[in-house]
Amino acid sequence: MRPKVIHLIDDVKLGGVNLALESLAASRLNQHFDFQLRHIELSQLQLTRYDANIIVIHGAISWRKIPALVILKLANRSTPLLYQEHHYCREFMRHCVRHPYRFKLMLKLGYRLMDKVLTVSDQQADWLVEFGALNEKKVARVGQAKELANCIALTGVKPYTPLRLVAYGRLAKQKGFDLLIQAMANFSEQEVTLAIAGDGEDRESLLQLAKSMPQVTLVGEVDDVAAFLNTADAVVIPSRWEPFGLTCMESIAAGRHVILPEIDGLADQIAELSKHQQGYEVIESLSVEGITQAITRVQNGNQIGINGEQRQATQQAWEKMLVRWQQLLAQYL
Repeated sequence: MRPKVIHLIDDVKLGGVNLALESLAASRLNQHFDFQLRHIELSQLQLTRYDANIIVIHGAISWRKIPALVILKLANRSTPLLYQEHHYCREFMRHCVRHPYRFKLMLKLGYRLMDKVLTVSDQQADWLVEFGALNEKKVARVGQAKELANCIALTGVKPYTPLRLVAYGRLAKQKGFDLLIQAMANFSEQEVTLAIAGDGEDRESLLQLAKSMPQVTLVGEVDDVAAFLNTADAVVIPSRWEPFGLTCMESIAAGRHVILPEIDGLADQIAELSKHQQGYEVIESLSVEGITQAITRVQNGNQIGINGEQRQATQQAWEKMLVRWQQLLAQYL
């Protein structure tokens, strides 16, 4: 009988996280583990005893949720409790945290309830240890990835005029689409076009920004990411913070050039891309001017796209992550 691993997911809006977990649950590891994904509200105080060998929590720690996490721990005292940190990172703190000491205390209290804290990137893990929120011994650097065969199967980029850019993700402050749309005002529709996919709380304000720009289109949510990427020459990822950045990995697998800042988990992916010295353009300053300059460099460049070895590396990253998950879960059985 396979050991039961229950993943408790606190936010259905975490598109990339949910897709990654669905991919994990459908992976070859399901031959060894009975993965169950359950959506809950961690802020609700429920003394629920789960029939599981291991519980993995996916939800941003907050002061409001800590009482519920304490109750969850008490109700499942004999069950290993793991927590995957999808939410917080260095640039999140810089943009969103007004009281770092209070923030650190919250993280320390939440992490103390867990047997292990799983990080999605080395940059994130390094920051948590450096910040003092977590001891290295409690860190499990499992990383992040998903099965991307449908993206790898796409044909490579064939340069097109105008330069076709896409961006996608939740329409929220984190993703920096406001800066990207403003940068697009510096290009005509004969030079560069941009399609943004996704939905979220900033949808109306972004539509207002783009309303006088024929070169910018907001297409709403897309179900087939690979098909959407197939319409692009390059993908822009202007995120203000990004613990990992699954969009980047998907774009690389699809053979699409990526334009992105060297921050958080994106910096780890840039480090891998830099081994081949192609396929990416760094946004040196995350601003309207910085994004404009990065797009211009791609527009004027002679080489665009990702090579086959870089694309296959995303499949290798997926396999390596599965090995790390298997080794980690085996420790608690």
